[in-house]
Amino acid sequence: MKKEKKDKLLPKLKNNIKKSLSFLNKKNKFNMMEVVALMIITTIFGMFLGGVLMYKKGALNTGIKKELNEFVNTYTEILNEYYEDISSEGLLEAGISGMVDYLGDPYSVYMDEEASTAFLEKVSGKYIGIGTTIGEYMDGSIKIQEVNKDGPAYKAGLREGDILIKVDNKDIKDKKVSDISTLVKGKEGTTVTLTVTRDGEELTFKVKRESIDIESVSSEVITYKDKKIGYLIIDIFALNTASQFENKLKELEKEDIEALVIDLRGNSGGYLTTVTDIISLFVPKGKVIYQLKTKDEIEKIIDKTSDKRDYKIALLVNGGTASASEVLTEALVEENKAITIGTITYGKGKVQKTQELTNGASIKYTFQEWLTPSGKSIDEKGIKPKYEVVYEKDEEKDKYDTQLKKALELLAEGEKNE
Repeated sequence: MKKEKKDKLLPKLKNNIKKSLSFLNKKNKFNMMEVVALMIITTIFGMFLGGVLMYKKGALNTGIKKELNEFVNTYTEILNEYYEDISSEGLLEAGISGMVDYLGDPYSVYMDEEASTAFLEKVSGKYIGIGTTIGEYMDGSIKIQEVNKDGPAYKAGLREGDILIKVDNKDIKDKKVSDISTLVKGKEGTTVTLTVTRDGEELTFKVKRESIDIESVSSEVITYKDKKIGYLIIDIFALNTASQFENKLKELEKEDIEALVIDLRGNSGGYLTTVTDIISLFVPKGKVIYQLKTKDEIEKIIDKTSDKRDYKIALLVNGGTASASEVLTEALVEENKAITIGTITYGKGKVQKTQELTNGASIKYTFQEWLTPSGKSIDEKGIKPKYEVVYEKDEEKDKYDTQLKKALELLAEGEKNE
């Protein structure tokens, strides 16, 4: 920015800050957190103004400046004049949430700290805890349903079926399962004391909280009509899903599988980078695997790896197959490597970005649209499978559901794409 322009803008910026903080000179009951919150907003205002100037090559957007100033003034006016005491943090959350709601986009949302933590745990594929799942039974008792054999709870001595009665020596009677889970959770490296009863005996265990991987991929080899077929289920495309998928795939290949079923039913998506890594295991180097469309351009994402597989693949899909799952589906179908079985997919062709906020909350907003390798959009349309099969399962007659059975039959018979 030229010096003369900067000299003109600085007094105005100082005046805005002075005006925004003038309410502090009045007699009020604001605490330090409220003061800091307002200072942050004012600082963001200054930074944003500088950013606009930098990217606009010196052109000042006075509309943006006025709107931000009005936002700060409204915030201070409500805090100072509203007839009841209100939370400054709550007011800020409402302001941010309102901006996201204004977009009118079902995929752009504001998540408070609790929802944000749960979401980020899910998509990161990790959580801080002790490696157990608890549940309430008919008699009102809280029992440990599952214990991760690689987790700290198992190493400490806790076992499936133990009845939980205390957390850190506090009785948990009449508490909800969600509240008990919150008590058990904590910072990595800290310890929690759990008291349980087992076969009528009261036992106490000290367990160290650790970072635990969430398994998002499961696998098995199915022998169908004398043909070995690999079966992989992907629950979500978390940050660690690609490495789990590749490890499971290589284990199946050591069993000399002749074809592969990838089950994407109910998989609502996840990280685009994760699905990119998985697609790259199958398609030849140099192929377009999907495209990304922004306001200004379309970028083709090219496979840069030397990995590829030649065996036939069947993809199981349904109405819960969405987003990254649909990216994988279209990439393998258009490369003529996969057939699809099931029902029409969800139809989510938008890409979101997540921004964590300093208060522990986060916002998720749409910033791109993804297109298939050939440039098609599936948004609000979904993907119609080649073989439409309604899900049915009768374990007494067949251990496979109708969709999986159809996939196994097609692969065993050597079905080829037209």
